[in-house]
Amino acid sequence: MRKPTKPLWQTPWGYAESFLIAFGLLLIGFLLEFTIQSNSGTSIRYPMNLILGAVFLTFLLVFYRLIRKSNLYHFLSGVPASVGAIAVLTLLVIIMGITPQVSMQEENLITRLSLNQLTTSWPFLFINLYLLVVLALVIVRKSFPFRLKNWGFVCSHLGLWITIFAAGLGSGDLMRLKMDLYTNKTEWKAYDNNGNYYELPLAIKLNDFLIEEFNPKLAVVENESGKLYEATKPSMIMIEDELECRLHDWNIKVDDFLVSSGRVGEKYHQMYDFGAAPAAKVSVVVNSSDTLSGWISCGSFNRPHESLKLDDKYSLLMTVPEPKKFSSKVTIFTPDGQKEEQVLEVNKPQSVNGWKIYQLSYDEKMGKYSNLSVVEVVKDPWQVYVYIGIFMMMIGSIYMFWRGNKVTISSEQ
Repeated sequence: MRKPTKPLWQTPWGYAESFLIAFGLLLIGFLLEFTIQSNSGTSIRYPMNLILGAVFLTFLLVFYRLIRKSNLYHFLSGVPASVGAIAVLTLLVIIMGITPQVSMQEENLITRLSLNQLTTSWPFLFINLYLLVVLALVIVRKSFPFRLKNWGFVCSHLGLWITIFAAGLGSGDLMRLKMDLYTNKTEWKAYDNNGNYYELPLAIKLNDFLIEEFNPKLAVVENESGKLYEATKPSMIMIEDELECRLHDWNIKVDDFLVSSGRVGEKYHQMYDFGAAPAAKVSVVVNSSDTLSGWISCGSFNRPHESLKLDDKYSLLMTVPEPKKFSSKVTIFTPDGQKEEQVLEVNKPQSVNGWKIYQLSYDEKMGKYSNLSVVEVVKDPWQVYVYIGIFMMMIGSIYMFWRGNKVTISSEQ
């Protein structure tokens, strides 16, 4: 005999009502986005974010006091409500992964619904607030009365709540700026992606920009189009002294390789002046009896490149060296009169007065002769609270995993 289906919205509520509420909030958010749209250009900053955070915490306390003895409290603090909220948030994250989160000039359905800027949209706000309410009530329900066996669950869920709460409130205080540093000049202004400039409470002087490069590579290109010829793999081979190799249909030998050189007359000579470029003398076996020989060079910003024509269709050339490592030697000045000598490298930031300074890029056209170093300066005062939340999630999850294994072993024994 089939079990009769419970009508919708009849207590106790379950998964059906949970998903209807979550998707209902999502629909309301998209309708608001379509009609009035959120202003993604404005962010809530200090101290307004602290005020709104305090208001939200007060709302949670009052809301809990009002519903703690009702069926609504049992529903919102139960598993179905959590699953529904997390499922819809996951859906938004998937949409963010599919849709590029960048500004678009043309107006279409994606921009009207803010699918390209979801983190500042009404749907994302509503779902996050709903999830924060659900998580808070779940934590309260598991904490009172407190049982020692529940501390891992409470710790992990409280960590998730802190992470979402801090990330949401702190997004407006996050500053991610770029700074152009020129050799022997001091800079204290940085700019954002929209070209707006900000004066920073620190200044940076570029003392020297250093770059290490890989050797250039041999490559074959089509004469007409200039496209790389990729008939076989590998399509490029790194140049070394006395290299002998087969590249596609040609046997190639490197007779002489100069890392830094300049052309004088009929050949290249070792040089270390400004703009000197790599060059190599190569011999290419075209067929069993014919051999071509000549110089190739990738050139530089003030030296022309030079290739070796193999036949009417193809030419052999040298690629521009790829950077292996680049860094900036800088002096950082702070308002209190202190100065620090630092070396900035990619993915190795230096921290000064709450700012993190990253090596970002340089003038690629100038290559190793660049006198420009682009660094990124980041300030995120809420990051420490996000890390605390993540750490709590890890500790709670490890404990629950350990306790679950312990209970399983005990039951088997």
